[in-house]
Amino acid sequence: MDKTAIKNFSVWARNKLIADIIYKAGLLGITEEGIKDALPQSTQEAEFYDIGTKEPYVIQGAQIKQRRELAGVIRKKALQLEYKDAYRNVIEEVAYTWFNRLIAIRFMEVNDYMPSHVRVLSSESGKQEPDLVTTPFDAEIEFTQQEREEK
Repeated sequence: MDKTAIKNFSVWARNKLIADIIYKAGLLGITEEGIKDALPQSTQEAEFYDIGTKEPYVIQGAQIKQRRELAGVIRKKALQLEYKDAYRNVIEEVAYTWFNRLIAIRFMEVNDYMPSHVRVLSSESGKQEPDLVTTPFDAEIEFTQQEREEK
């Protein structure tokens, strides 16, 4: 078995996840330099962040809670480490967690262990889109009425 391909993929995937997480956190005003406050025009329903573009980045609903939780985890870790180290550690943890989840899902797909037997990351027929995207209602997943309408 060629372990070099697995190692190369793992390193690439880790770096890609870290870059994507840093990008998304940056949109939320969370960077290696610090955690920015929401802009003054923010409300309880929507928070705005200056990301250096013409229009501020807006988050709503569950995203506000998720941002607060991420900022809280970083701040808590920053009590023990310098902020930059705390930020990097949290980003690494998030990337590691997502990598493990994605690999577990892929393993379950390949071995047909998924409870719904619908592929989440790939397509059994070789299509570009995963089967879950093209046939979401075949997955026997409970959708709320709002989720069905957002289809």
